[in-house]
Amino acid sequence: MRGGPGLSRSLAEFLAAAVLLHFAYPLTLHGQAAELLYTLLYPVVVLLGVRVVRPPGRRLLPVAVLSVVFLFFGFWSALTPDQPLVRLGLFAAIVLFQGYVILQLLVFVFRYGKQHRQPHGPQLIMAAICAYLLLGGVFAALFGIIETLSPGAFENSLAPHRPVGWQDLTYLSFVTLVTLGYGDIVPVTPWARSLATGEAVAGTLFLTTVIARIVGAHVSPGGPSPSGPDLSGPEPTGPDPAGSPEAPGQPGRA
Repeated sequence: MRGGPGLSRSLAEFLAAAVLLHFAYPLTLHGQAAELLYTLLYPVVVLLGVRVVRPPGRRLLPVAVLSVVFLFFGFWSALTPDQPLVRLGLFAAIVLFQGYVILQLLVFVFRYGKQHRQPHGPQLIMAAICAYLLLGGVFAALFGIIETLSPGAFENSLAPHRPVGWQDLTYLSFVTLVTLGYGDIVPVTPWARSLATGEAVAGTLFLTTVIARIVGAHVSPGGPSPSGPDLSGPEPTGPDPAGSPEAPGQPGRA
């Protein structure tokens, strides 16, 4: 992942697709046709994500494989939403693909100052926002894995007799990520509660560390500024302040 004007546009497009993917999920509640339409966002996110984190050389293979698996289970789940095995495959593919993209985005954010001499604030900010949104999606998929393996791990107090769907778990994930906690959907099993606690901690640590990194990149994008103040102090012009003897032929201080 390299900096440049092209990357700024790619990040902006990927950010827009990630926003739609993670916040337009209510469309899936209006029938299978709407769910299939929503599923079309999967290839868009995959293509834009691959373009953003495209590694040089042969290292493209891992992300290409993850992309194919992600798309396969995404469309299969839209066609057969009631199959637990298909849902597990989709959730696992989301965790792997989005986790890989998050890793590459964070590597870009935290190593940006070492690779680029000029500051590009919008790139860092957009990369951090993309990683933050994808983090919420990863935890939503992890919630889905727990709910699929242990039905009833989450409870919706507004509809206690209705199974908690992945749309509810996506909502729960982002509410937990920002430590808002409305309390309408809650984890009730030990592992579900542990994962929710981990997401709240991860969201807080993400904000503090990444914001500190972005601020540090603006303050010192490529090391000390050549035109900045010299904090080392003026060069000594008189005798050695440590009291070393004067050079031969130089008079001492009166």
